[in-house]
Amino acid sequence: ASALLWKDFSVQQMEKYIVMKDPALRMSTLVSMFGLSDKVERDQITLDLYFYTLQFGLDKGFTADKLSVLFSIMKSTHESSMGKFWPARRSFEFFRDLLLQHSVQRPPYSIGLFSLQDVKAITDHAATGYFRHYMLYKYAFTKKTEMRFSTVFTHTMSVPESVPPGFMQPLSAAEDEDEKLKREEEAAIAQLSAAHAEVSMEELVAAGVPEDIREQVLTKVNTKLVDMQTSMETKLETENQEMKARIAELEKMLRNKDG
Repeated sequence: ASALLWKDFSVQQMEKYIVMKDPALRMSTLVSMFGLSDKVERDQITLDLYFYTLQFGLDKGFTADKLSVLFSIMKSTHESSMGKFWPARRSFEFFRDLLLQHSVQRPPYSIGLFSLQDVKAITDHAATGYFRHYMLYKYAFTKKTEMRFSTVFTHTMSVPESVPPGFMQPLSAAEDEDEKLKREEEAAIAQLSAAHAEVSMEELVAAGVPEDIREQVLTKVNTKLVDMQTSMETKLETENQEMKARIAELEKMLRNKDG
């Protein structure tokens, strides 16, 4: 459990970071320490996560050892989550376990570094920051695949209302729950990508859509994109409410352990 203490920062490095007053100097220090680049989008996102995690700890008056563990908890959570493409629930469980390991005094399994008040503040900060925007992090850190779609017109000039039976096989009833969540988030990321696009009349012309139905196709396609974006926003809000419920559960667990 104590492996995260001074894992990414030495005592001297953290003490030096704490006395820095210039935000630009702090950022350049993080860039140098972790090999980040201000020209790479993912590195910029990572740098912001690192900087604001430490800034949160500094604002809370955390000591050097608490700052060290806080930073490593968020860094480990982010790296594991993005590297293994975990669903939000799995990522939060990993974060929660690391936090608990440094909040309950049960050597050698855990160390009581953070108080219950610290844990609440850290979980609130993570929930309203990192986990609130978890899908966007996954979108940014997922390799993009360019998707093309084309419309095929039959001699009837009609579009089928539904996919023919048997065109896609149903998922196995024994699908693992984490795999299901992962698949659903992959679909959500694809929706997020699509929601940022809007089909133009020029694209329909280039695609060879007949002139007499272009307006109808344009309206239907763009309406569908708006619906997808609305659905995505609803899903994110639902996940946010579920995350708040898990935080409440975590706080209850900690009270029980302290009791």
